[in-house]
Amino acid sequence: MTKTPQNSAMEMTRVSARWRIVGWIVLTTLLALLAVTVTMRSFLMGQVSESANAAIAQEFDEFRVFAQEGVDPTTAEPFTSLEPFMQRYLSRQTPATGEAIIAVVGDQVMYTDNARDDPGELLASDRARLNELVQSSENSGVTDGEHGEMRWGTMSAGAPGSAEQGTLIVVHFTQEAREAVNRQVVVLVGIAMAGLLLTAGIGWLAAGRILQPIRTMREVADSVTAQDLSTRIPVHGRDDLSQLAHTLNNMLDRVERAYGSQQHFVLEAQHHLRGPLSRTAQAIETLATADENPAERRRAAQQANRQIRSMRRTLVDLDLLAQSDKPDFVQPHRVSLKQLTVEIYADAAENNPGRQWNLESTANGEAWVDPARIADAMHQVVRNAVDHTEPQDSIRVGSTLTDQGKTLRMWVTNHGIPLNQEQAEALFEMYRTEAQGEDESGMGLGLAVVRAVADAHNGSAWVESGGPSGTRFGMDIPVAAPAPRTDGEVEQLAGEVHESMREER
Repeated sequence: MTKTPQNSAMEMTRVSARWRIVGWIVLTTLLALLAVTVTMRSFLMGQVSESANAAIAQEFDEFRVFAQEGVDPTTAEPFTSLEPFMQRYLSRQTPATGEAIIAVVGDQVMYTDNARDDPGELLASDRARLNELVQSSENSGVTDGEHGEMRWGTMSAGAPGSAEQGTLIVVHFTQEAREAVNRQVVVLVGIAMAGLLLTAGIGWLAAGRILQPIRTMREVADSVTAQDLSTRIPVHGRDDLSQLAHTLNNMLDRVERAYGSQQHFVLEAQHHLRGPLSRTAQAIETLATADENPAERRRAAQQANRQIRSMRRTLVDLDLLAQSDKPDFVQPHRVSLKQLTVEIYADAAENNPGRQWNLESTANGEAWVDPARIADAMHQVVRNAVDHTEPQDSIRVGSTLTDQGKTLRMWVTNHGIPLNQEQAEALFEMYRTEAQGEDESGMGLGLAVVRAVADAHNGSAWVESGGPSGTRFGMDIPVAAPAPRTDGEVEQLAGEVHESMREER
């Protein structure tokens, strides 16, 4: 089986999102702590070296001052010999930790130190090593030995009243200070690890809270079935995940509306085609068997033609409803309201001669409407009136302007079977359902077309029944030029009827 990039990506992410979030948090924190630890250790080690160098320089400064001001305590005069001069200087010094001060005068070596394990004494007793330092061309340096790093500096020395020359050596053994730094780093690492564990725990809890809406989305997605598309994701807040939940809910709304529309189309097609198909089959069977009865064959042929016309109208209505979801379903332009009303009336009277037709009133002025769609809708209302009246019954067509001339109202009135208030209100709100019987058409295709056309014009379809005028079906359409419908508005209009169906269920 060929793997798509999407499949490969899914196979590479078997670890849960929660663990991946925690992993990235821990990894980022670990790298940050590692960088801080390494930087801190380097900084502290640098301070050790700088402190040692500064201490050596300070000792030399103090030695220069002593050489200028020091006097022999026994004579209260300047020193005349270098050895007592050096001894006096060393006796007055308090070496820093890890520091050793060594004076070399001829064969004499004098020292004082404050280093652990007496590395100063060992160095003072190693004449060969001292000679290397004394005879070195450099007056300072860094060397490694058995006691670790040693920083040193040398300075020629002489008593003010003596011609003798000696050497003052100041040495800093930094091993102890470096070990102290390493101990501090170990403590810092321990604290960092504890902080890392705490960060991982907080990250685990935070990731759980952040991903909770995603788990809810997954549960909602799992619960959605073809039988129940009503489940929605709870939306709280206005963050990115809330916007995602809102987007998914809108998607579910579109899916539910599309599924409901599909069901409606199928049920209406079944209802409107089942009867004509059955009657057409009967007529064809009669045509096949009534060879010796011309009158019966003629009636059967007429019956077949009527049923074929009925099925053709059903297909036209279904196609009209299918187009109603498109943004360009209506293409309005300025038309004369009187001419539009007269044309609708004339078409109704011409195509339905078995009724008494009256033009009740005509609106004056112009409106921005799609005359073809308005005619389609009014044709459906006319057909509904014809279906619910008897021959020679009166049917009235009319139009007028309401709402101070802002709204066009068109209607068809007949004295058919009256509807109570509940039936009238529900007539435009119900689809046919599978549980309804053959004669319970609900909105049906015709009135669904009426509402679709009214909605597309930002208007409404209505019905009035029970008054002295009988039953009136009509539409209210704004006469001003409508703003172009966005895809979202089209979806909203298409979904309003289906929403009412879901509430009914």
